[in-house]
Amino acid sequence: MKTKQIKNFSKSTLSLVITASLTTAMSLSVQANMDIAEAELETMTVTANRSAANINESLATQVVITRADIERIQPKSVLDMLATVSGLDISTNGGRGQNSSVYMRGANASHTLVLLNGVRISSASLGSTNVQSIAPELIERIEIVKGPRAALWGSDAIGGVIQIFTRKLESGEYFASANFGSEGYQMLGAGVGIKHGDGFTSISVNHEESDGFDVKDDAETDDDGYSFNSLAINGQQQVSDALAINWLAQIDQGDTEYDNSRANESEINNHVWQISAAYQWQLADINNTTQVNIGQSRTSNIGYGYGTSKNEGNQFDTRRNQYSVINNSDISSNFQVNLGAELYQETLKGSSVYSESERDVTGVFAHTVYRYEKFSYELAARYDDVEGIDSETTFNSSIGYQLTDNTQVSFSAGTGFKAPTFNDLYYPLDSWGYVGNQDLVSETSKSYEISVKSQFDHLSIAVNVYKTDIENLIDWSGSDIDGNTTAVNVDDVEIQGAEFGLNYQGLGGSHQFNVSYIEAEDAATGDQLSRRAKEHANYQFDTKLGQADVYAELQYKGKRYEYLWGGGVVKLDSYSLVNLGVSYPVAENFKVQVKLNNAFDESYQTANGYFTQERVAYFGISYQN
Repeated sequence: MKTKQIKNFSKSTLSLVITASLTTAMSLSVQANMDIAEAELETMTVTANRSAANINESLATQVVITRADIERIQPKSVLDMLATVSGLDISTNGGRGQNSSVYMRGANASHTLVLLNGVRISSASLGSTNVQSIAPELIERIEIVKGPRAALWGSDAIGGVIQIFTRKLESGEYFASANFGSEGYQMLGAGVGIKHGDGFTSISVNHEESDGFDVKDDAETDDDGYSFNSLAINGQQQVSDALAINWLAQIDQGDTEYDNSRANESEINNHVWQISAAYQWQLADINNTTQVNIGQSRTSNIGYGYGTSKNEGNQFDTRRNQYSVINNSDISSNFQVNLGAELYQETLKGSSVYSESERDVTGVFAHTVYRYEKFSYELAARYDDVEGIDSETTFNSSIGYQLTDNTQVSFSAGTGFKAPTFNDLYYPLDSWGYVGNQDLVSETSKSYEISVKSQFDHLSIAVNVYKTDIENLIDWSGSDIDGNTTAVNVDDVEIQGAEFGLNYQGLGGSHQFNVSYIEAEDAATGDQLSRRAKEHANYQFDTKLGQADVYAELQYKGKRYEYLWGGGVVKLDSYSLVNLGVSYPVAENFKVQVKLNNAFDESYQTANGYFTQERVAYFGISYQN
């Protein structure tokens, strides 16, 4: 009875949020009566539609983190940037270099598709993506699309999509930077753009290392450090007015220390490369752009230590060859149609021998966007065939209405799926009694969302209310006929959430505020899912004091629970973090930066038994032309 009351209360609360949000948005649009700033109109994204689109015209819920944002936040990892976004929750087994999870809108970490310049970079064996090896210094921007996008991207895009774009330095551009700080932290980075005819190639390198801190609350009390080296190449050549060739490559190599009973060191060797061609052509007054992409991603990890040499360590190496053809047709200024086909070839190698170590995934999709007077429509459908399991058909559908010149209301519905990984299906029986299950089916989802967006001259607000149901969630809680622990499709999940975001220019600076509430519950028990807080709030303030740029950030995360093996439950307390930063130009193109993270030395955990970073300070210098 209590569970039913809670669910009824949450539905009433969400209904109240919807009503209040619509009223607030319409009231603001009447009172403001301002034009949209011209600069905002030029923000273009590609992740939501797989083609360039104005973010203010898109019906998808999106957040863009720009290079300017990265420089003011002064992050030391990708997670530092994602932590500022509403609806995203983060759990880490320690600091940089350790395992981490990003939960978008309450869904599992593996339910967020992560791309690097359009290439999938998740592990084919684990299914998750640890973005901690990607250096912020090499990132140009991050596009975040919330809600299901499987109808365009296929498997994994249940909670949303995160796409990371590496830096593009055109001819004559270059930078050099250095950063030093607590725990023996050191960072050196540099990049240059080289011109060749009607094209350029951008080359950036980065090195980071730290002594780290003791990440786990156990008998091993030494510091767990890390060292990462990265190389990013990004280029383009305009062959003719109609044809452009693009290429990219990224290599991330690192060594990390951690606490574990079987190994305490690991080496990673990840790479991504892609070559693409874009050709513009016309047919019967219809403008078309056809893009062909060929690429590969690799994730490699060797675990060793405690007397085991690196050569004898436990190794996992997954590769994914990726091919796609996408055609964007602009039938008119208000009508666009996108068609695409993709093939992924996944392979797994390592110390363990799997019964199956290769599979192909093929997908075809169609997507259309249409605008008529005050209405906007979007429809997408996709068919995926995953070798070894059932095929899946997914869709996205949205309708938007322009209430006023400044305010749009939209409703979206979509489905998604997550294909079982090699570990889920074929993990070989090990000494601990774990074995895969070849009878698994894909996890599937249905989502619904109402959004209100208002954009004025100095103020923008966004309100999103959503509901997601996930079926056949894969959990390693089953047993085979021999009593070994195995993966099974057992859980159903019900997620309800609301987000409110506000950006305001005035009152002495720039203010960004967002708050979100997420109920992500096991449908059978009513328990909040492990390591996920319900309440989230974030406030960022930027201002100028003389020539100095000053940044302040406040994060709040509510309490969360972790469910231990054997039935135990641990409560992880809520916490608040304050991060401060200052950037000062000492000469033309040359600046110094100071960053203080966890300024009040908050002690907290996002995963049971794992410490988080105490108060740390950093000092940096950079030159950019």
